[in-house]
Amino acid sequence: MHPWLVYTNTLSVPTYFFLLMTGFALASGLVAREARRSRVSERSVLDLCLVLLPCVLVGARLAHIVFEVPETYLANPRLLLSLDGGLVFYGGAGAAVLVGLAWSRRQQVSFWTLCDIFTPATAFGLVYGRLGCLGAGCGHGRPATWPFGFEVPWSVRYYRRGLLPEELLAVPLHPAPLYESLGCLAIFVWLSRVRGRQTFAGQTALSFLLGYGTLRIVVEAFRADELRGVYANGWLSTSQVISGVLLACAAVLWRRLSRR
Repeated sequence: MHPWLVYTNTLSVPTYFFLLMTGFALASGLVAREARRSRVSERSVLDLCLVLLPCVLVGARLAHIVFEVPETYLANPRLLLSLDGGLVFYGGAGAAVLVGLAWSRRQQVSFWTLCDIFTPATAFGLVYGRLGCLGAGCGHGRPATWPFGFEVPWSVRYYRRGLLPEELLAVPLHPAPLYESLGCLAIFVWLSRVRGRQTFAGQTALSFLLGYGTLRIVVEAFRADELRGVYANGWLSTSQVISGVLLACAAVLWRRLSRR
């Protein structure tokens, strides 16, 4: 894997950050399309995208610091400005929800309509974000001999010290970020169909929560980066707990919104 897309004496471009920004740029075009479909001001929504970008990055960074490795950043605060990984999707999503709530009230647009506009683009952007994770090695998988007893042909190897535990360097691993990237692509295709047939505001957004929450629970079974927080002797991760809560909330909200 290649954590740096370009690495010279004068210029260094992390693969993770480059693909993350590529995903954001392409997703912005999808947001504009969905805004037109919902008869919401396209320019206003694109302005919101520009506001969301720094807020989402800050939220994702704070979640990484608080829930995963606070001691590392306390020891070396300069790492706070690093562009090489260190972002948590659920933290960024939480920041996006807060900004979206404030924007919808100011613009007098239904919050659920706004969520429907953004969720297909979110799934599409995650495709690129997780490919960036694959290149950087964050969210790395378990040894590829688990649980099949033989090395899977699509396994990956990392050789960069300091990112993975020493015992996993050069070991064939499950490409867990790739699994999630492909899953998010499937969710995006599914949401595109839901979006064209939805019967109530919020249906597309809740479909994303149901789809991504389920996908994340499954993919976490193939991950081995224990810094993210694991419980029950490694059988349950922080992301799985959050995903389970989101699935329950989405089911309750689906019942309430569909009755309106």
